[in-house]
Amino acid sequence: MINLKCDCVEELINASQGYVDNDTVFKNIKILNVFTKEWALAHVYIYKKWISHVEYDVDKPLMKCKNIIDGNNLFLCPSFVDAHTHVESSLLTPVNYAKLVIPHGTLTILEDAHEVANVAGEKGLGYMLSSAKDLPMRQLLTVPSCVPSVPNYENSGANFDYRIYEKFLDEKNVIGLGEVMDYEGVINNDERIVKILETARRKNCYIQGHAPLLTGNRLSAYLCASIKSDHEARQVEEVVEKYRQGMWIDIRDANTNHNMPKIIQALKKIGNYERVSFSSDDRRSDVIQKKGHLDGIIRHAYSCGMPLTEAYISASYRPCLEANINNLGAVAPGYVADLNVLDDIESVNIKSVYFEGQCVSKDGKLVSMLSVDSSGNDLRDTIHVSVFDEEKFKIFSKKKKEIINVVEFESYSSSITNLKQIEFPIQNKQVDISSQKDCMYVAVINRYKKDTYTIGVVKNFGINHGAIASTVGHDSHNITIVYDNPANAVLALQQLIRQKGGFCAIEDGNVIATLELPIAGLMSDKPINIVIDKITKMNEANVQLGNTYIDNPISRITILSLLVCPYVKISDKGIVLTEEKAYVSLFN
Repeated sequence: MINLKCDCVEELINASQGYVDNDTVFKNIKILNVFTKEWALAHVYIYKKWISHVEYDVDKPLMKCKNIIDGNNLFLCPSFVDAHTHVESSLLTPVNYAKLVIPHGTLTILEDAHEVANVAGEKGLGYMLSSAKDLPMRQLLTVPSCVPSVPNYENSGANFDYRIYEKFLDEKNVIGLGEVMDYEGVINNDERIVKILETARRKNCYIQGHAPLLTGNRLSAYLCASIKSDHEARQVEEVVEKYRQGMWIDIRDANTNHNMPKIIQALKKIGNYERVSFSSDDRRSDVIQKKGHLDGIIRHAYSCGMPLTEAYISASYRPCLEANINNLGAVAPGYVADLNVLDDIESVNIKSVYFEGQCVSKDGKLVSMLSVDSSGNDLRDTIHVSVFDEEKFKIFSKKKKEIINVVEFESYSSSITNLKQIEFPIQNKQVDISSQKDCMYVAVINRYKKDTYTIGVVKNFGINHGAIASTVGHDSHNITIVYDNPANAVLALQQLIRQKGGFCAIEDGNVIATLELPIAGLMSDKPINIVIDKITKMNEANVQLGNTYIDNPISRITILSLLVCPYVKISDKGIVLTEEKAYVSLFN
């Protein structure tokens, strides 16, 4: 549970009146008032980790303080709060993630650990909680609601039923239930998700949503389950409808998501931003380094036409309202002193960051270095694949030609995939895809000591030769390989096993790039600069193999198995129509 209640109320009351000395005062600084939506000159007093008083009459003599900070020509706002993210998707450990985002002004995140939970179950959640407990930021956990995301249609490393939630929803630093991705299960009153939601409601927990393209009566059915938010809205009409129906819109600005302009257009049409928060969702470490974290999202939203002050509030106070977190996200008496000092609010140029009244970052650098994360050793052996030779990577047929059910991306930048029937010739009793433009083989292979796997064909993936392989494959994180021939696929699989997970790229029988992620096959414990360098090289390898169409090609392979997104994906158990929850055969 989250407890931000003041444990020194009487002292704080005295400090607010100057009867005891405050610890710090920011004098003559322009503060963001999230209630009146103004930047106003004030003195801000801090006692221990709390704001004791905000004085807007700056001509008044200062109360006694141990530390006086001159705020002349500076601005002060609440530190940023990420409404929905996955630390694992940064490809960093919780400690290194903190090192990366704190200088960007983010001190609180709502972390859905469903990546590591799908790999390692309770052990994975325990790792995320223990690694984050002593950090100078809040990594608040939402317990994953979908482990696996779509039961019966994929195999993951764990299977959560409602009894897990009885335990974890009462844990310290747990904020609620993570994104409810199984919207079909909710709408159809599936027993498993019904029991999970009942448990969350009984414990009065915040419940995050995930409802791409859900409209009409189906949307209403979803909302009737007490689900509060959505970060998947992508069309103007969709945003307007969800807003009208009372949903919080968490604007996602992730690795490959380009929906911000449409969402801002919709919000302008609505005419207010009161139920809008910002989400980084799947934002890798290299993207954070290049574009920023929530500071970068504020800049992007402002460039798309969102009023600047509204953008700041959506990055601080509103996520707290959304998640029922009291006493956080505002510069006001009784609120936690999580604060960002800026010298320019349009560029969101952060000079220093204060966590609970203590400076933790100055001029883009941590004030005190965090310890090296030495945990996670029991999550380093998660890749278990039976013997897999070239024959298993082939598609055989006794006919002269075959019509194949192909997974086709709508475009080179879209994550939406459709089913398309394409005729291929048979050469040497094998389906030959070389006659069709932009087609590659794809394999999804179980990595949890099960023998399940699926071989199919994907179109418009991006690469046109070689192989790309990954153990990051949302949401069960089985092995996904996109390849041109079985020999390259075998080499890719062997390399992933050798490096204990991550990404690799193959060209002409040679390994041309690797990104090792030995912790659960999802995270690296290497220093941030080394991880980012490896990511850069993997992106370059994707481009070398033909994927010149998207800014972050490394992300492309991770969504082929994402069964909670429209309309057809591939799991280790087959080709799945995601809305119908039905298998479709490879041969039409």
